[in-house]
Amino acid sequence: MFEEIRKRAISVALKVFETMFYIPLELQEEGMPCLPTPSVYRAEIGFRGVRSGKMRLYVPSDLAKTMALNFMGLEEEEVTESQAMDVTGEVCNMVCGNLFSELDKKTVWDLTMPQTLPVSYEEMVAGDPQAEVMVDFNAEGYAIKLNMQIEN
Repeated sequence: MFEEIRKRAISVALKVFETMFYIPLELQEEGMPCLPTPSVYRAEIGFRGVRSGKMRLYVPSDLAKTMALNFMGLEEEEVTESQAMDVTGEVCNMVCGNLFSELDKKTVWDLTMPQTLPVSYEEMVAGDPQAEVMVDFNAEGYAIKLNMQIEN
């Protein structure tokens, strides 16, 4: 079951990042270089339906600013930290919503409002040890991590 969720999460994330933010993702391979980043945003969204749990998405702040530029059509100097954090929450919402609509078209899924906060790079690397689904991506040299905890 978790492997099917992981495969679908990969597919959905690739599609959302490419079509909504013009950012191509690829799976992070061992030894693939990543740009060092001092600041990371962690977006979290809860879900309830046939299964309950939470999804966390870790995005480096520099990449989140690029995503805000692409999504909102702003100039680089116009993007605020608040907008970059909002975009990180919105991409988490898009991935989670699309994932569950693909997995089960009949169930009504209740999603919480995404919450985004700055975290350390070390927290992103450590991830969520309780997560049943973990995916590491590389986007233009930046590491992105998607984790899901599924309760039932």
